Amino acid sequence: MVGETNMQDAIAIQSLKTDIALLRQHVFPPQYLEHVEGLPIYYGLQQEVENYYRQWQGLIERAQELFQPFMEDELPDVIHLPSHLNLPLFFFHVDRIRINKTRAKESKTFRGVASLIEKCGQFETDQIFTMQEWLQSDDTAALVAHREFIDLRTYVFQHGQSEYTRSRFYTNGIVLGVEPHFKLVDARDKPRKQRSDSYSDPLADNGVWKVFGKYR
Repeated sequence: MVGETNMQDAIAIQSLKTDIALLRQHVFPPQYLEHVEGLPIYYGLQQEVENYYRQWQGLIERAQELFQPFMEDELPDVIHLPSHLNLPLFFFHVDRIRINKTRAKESKTFRGVASLIEKCGQFETDQIFTMQEWLQSDDTAALVAHREFIDLRTYVFQHGQSEYTRSRFYTNGIVLGVEPHFKLVDARDKPRKQRSDSYSDPLADNGVWKVFGKYR
């Protein structure tokens, strides 16, 4: 029975994703809302955004029912639905948003050079030897690869709420119903400093990934 249920869920999720993709083709981006130049962030007065939300409401509710945690009564908050569904995120009663650009880092650990090259691409021969030597130097030796990228996030401040909501928006887009005194703070031209790095002196560097030695 469990296998059958999983199969039915998988079919229902695929069908939902197809319906979302079709609706996106027809109504996204929203035509009548303001938008932040170069970014999928759209905003308008409460009533306009509520009207637009109604077009998505059925699909959002289907997603909430499908992803309702087992044995729990409460439906998941829309912000916690999986991003692969490609649903736009909606926020209402927004006082202000801040758009931040942060230097971020992807980090992966490897215990072999072959798996590292498969993931991170080619390195110079002498660097490959250096990495192999490091791995052979100790039973607990490992390689950690870092790749820097720029991460864009929005901080959404809603009326009457003391906490802001931090959201990545680049893939799915966000739609904001805003208060009349709405403020947009675009801090993209001031990237926040990345946190200091405890790793220095890479064993290898192919222009995208820097590889360091570490102990497990």
